[in-house]
Amino acid sequence: MSDNDRMALINTLAAMPDAGVSLGGGLRKIRFAREGSGKRGGYRTLYVFGGRHMPLFLLTVFAKNEKDNLSRSEQAALVNLSKTLIAKYGEPS
Repeated sequence: MSDNDRMALINTLAAMPDAGVSLGGGLRKIRFAREGSGKRGGYRTLYVFGGRHMPLFLLTVFAKNEKDNLSRSEQAALVNLSKTLIAKYGEPS
């Protein structure tokens, strides 16, 4: 991932943290275009968004040419991690 792509992803998630598709437990997935490529051939980004009162946690980014999608066990593990993070950081201060 280039520095430009990374900054564009950060800016997108900062502006629209509830973008993408919910995978359960606060885990979200968004497709993000690479420079010179569309969303379909770009990055898959998985992150935790538990509300605006807590930090957003970026869990993993992978290019479609590296991995097409997560396995069921990988997704289940990330959903569990997401629930743990929300339980820890999700309470408003």
